[in-house]
Amino acid sequence: MVDENKLIGMAYAEHMTDHYRRASEELLYAYQRNKEAARHHEAGAFRAALHHAKLSKHHSFNAHEHLKDVMALAEKIDAVKPSCEVSRTPPGSCGIQ
Repeated sequence: MVDENKLIGMAYAEHMTDHYRRASEELLYAYQRNKEAARHHEAGAFRAALHHAKLSKHHSFNAHEHLKDVMALAEKIDAVKPSCEVSRTPPGSCGIQ
């Protein structure tokens, strides 16, 4: 049972790590598209600037969704994790390490 809980915890951690990685990639893409939009705007190419701004918004939204998924997973882990009493358990013995 303990091994099973550890495997489940590791699976959650891997899944969360994947979401964090994807969110960071999406934020990088959003930043790059935003810079491109600024360049086009300065050059007077307003339609191209708008296009890149929309893409930046899309990537930002995707990053937000990945972070929402991470928060949902963290709440699930907290709900399943056994409660710890400070006076009875040694430090670091509760939670996923």
